[in-house]
Amino acid sequence: MEKNILNHYVLSLQESIERDLLSYVKNKKSERLHHLRVDIKKIKALVSFAEKVYQRKYDTALLKPLFHQAGEVRAIQINLQLLDTVPNLPEKIITQLRNKEQIASQKFIDDGPQHLMLIRYFRDETQLPKLLPEKKIIIQYFKKEWKKAENLLQHIDRGKLHRYRKKVKKILYIYEALPKKIQDKIKIDIAAVDQQQQLVGDWHDTYLAMNFLSPVHFPMQKSDYLLDLKEKEIKQFNTLRKNLHNNRKGKKFNALSVTTILRLCIPFLIFPLILRFSGNFRK
Repeated sequence: MEKNILNHYVLSLQESIERDLLSYVKNKKSERLHHLRVDIKKIKALVSFAEKVYQRKYDTALLKPLFHQAGEVRAIQINLQLLDTVPNLPEKIITQLRNKEQIASQKFIDDGPQHLMLIRYFRDETQLPKLLPEKKIIIQYFKKEWKKAENLLQHIDRGKLHRYRKKVKKILYIYEALPKKIQDKIKIDIAAVDQQQQLVGDWHDTYLAMNFLSPVHFPMQKSDYLLDLKEKEIKQFNTLRKNLHNNRKGKKFNALSVTTILRLCIPFLIFPLILRFSGNFRK
């Protein structure tokens, strides 16, 4: 059996994080922060997997400061993208948020050497087992994790829907790190599930936009735009809830169910897709 599969994969993620960190320090491109955070999520998913299948404890705390600080900057950048879509917004609001983004971004850059040191220390201190566990242990792990994800679809609400997507993304992150011969033994339609979690992500984009642009944050803003956004969010959520419930009754996700969801949801995905053309909206 091939050795150090997990360690090699984690190492490649750490190297990617370093490149993105150094790249952002140099050119401040927001997608670097997005990729950096995704890679940290993948490492956390693999460490969680290792803890379960090997019955050992590992620690990703060294990566938390980088993850959270990058998230703070990313959130402001996303909100700035949102404001570009709002009609007749006072320039003062945009200016204030841009100033906030500049301050947060500069602090992130100033802390770059410390983040780099923590990444490398994590790399030196974290060693996963050289050999993968038996296939049956891995397959059993995926069955249990999938069951946990499905349980979130009982009496589903917005909070559970978001947690469901996070759980599914974690499953996908672990799956992509495994050798093909093991992937083939895992009875999950990964392509269909990935499409489905992306649809949930599109809903969550709209949900975040609706909350950020609410009258609580912008009391002087006209309500027609926000009411339209809220209506889209409700339709997206209800469509997803119905189809996720139906799929759960079938005990699996399949390509047909995803096609149905796509057909029903496309009219309500315009807003987040516009945002994605102007910059990757999702954190």
